[in-house]
Amino acid sequence: MEVLSEQQMVDCDHECDPDEPRACDAGCNGGLMTTAFSYLAKVGGLETEKDYPYTGGNGACKFDKSKIAAQVKNFSTVAIDEDQIAANLVKHGPLAIGINAVFMQTYIGGVSCPYICGRHQDHGVLLVGYGSAGYAPIRFKEKPYWIIKNSWGENWGESGYYKICRGPHAKNKCGVDAMVSTVTAIHTHKE
Repeated sequence: MEVLSEQQMVDCDHECDPDEPRACDAGCNGGLMTTAFSYLAKVGGLETEKDYPYTGGNGACKFDKSKIAAQVKNFSTVAIDEDQIAANLVKHGPLAIGINAVFMQTYIGGVSCPYICGRHQDHGVLLVGYGSAGYAPIRFKEKPYWIIKNSWGENWGESGYYKICRGPHAKNKCGVDAMVSTVTAIHTHKE
């Protein structure tokens, strides 16, 4: 599978949230997954990393429609309900989510369950799984968690992954349940 271009999104996506016209995707200054999906649907798709390489900074848009490698067929948001999120994860695969990443920055391993964590999302990640492990002595039961794939590389966290607690005691911890979306994409085969 080809790696898709992050730089195209940084340089070219300036889509705005229809409900908040001043909330627009702004390259290295951030944006929303759903508006990014909307941008991709409008322009026809995304180039590969090879054709539109990553530079790590904002640049002029150099999108070439003839080099589209993947297209967004459709996308939707998932309700703020852990059972529905888990069901969508099983049915559709990884889900795009927003999270407050303040505690992710110092994460080394295990299940993170910060006592106080704001719900303001400032980082986009992939929700890739869930489970339960680790005896939680106070509650005398397993501690359930979400598994998140981060974009900071394999040297961060548990080989690039983060576990954050879930369940009734951790409802929407760090905003993890509040902005969940799923996308159906199709790869276009270049001749």
